[in-house]
Amino acid sequence: MTRFVHRLAAGIAVASVSLAGVAVATSAVSSATCDPNWSRNVWTNECHPQPAPPAWYTPNPDYAPPFAQAWIPPPPPPPPWAQDLHPIWDVGHAQWVWVRI
Repeated sequence: MTRFVHRLAAGIAVASVSLAGVAVATSAVSSATCDPNWSRNVWTNECHPQPAPPAWYTPNPDYAPPFAQAWIPPPPPPPPWAQDLHPIWDVGHAQWVWVRI
């Protein structure tokens, strides 16, 4: 029984090493033909740019964090007591809060 387990483990090790070698050797060759930002069809080896965003999509404003809604207003000027604090959008309360960073 132990001889079977040893042979099975040796076979799995040889297969794993050979598959890892093939993956490392072919990844540099196949990905060098496309721009990194483009998508590549593995079967036909064709490269295509990313599709344009749909007409209904509006990106968040520059001042909004990526997780916030697109409709949030810009941060207000700091109050007198918060001159050294930074505005952070609070999703739960849907308002800007002033925190020390």
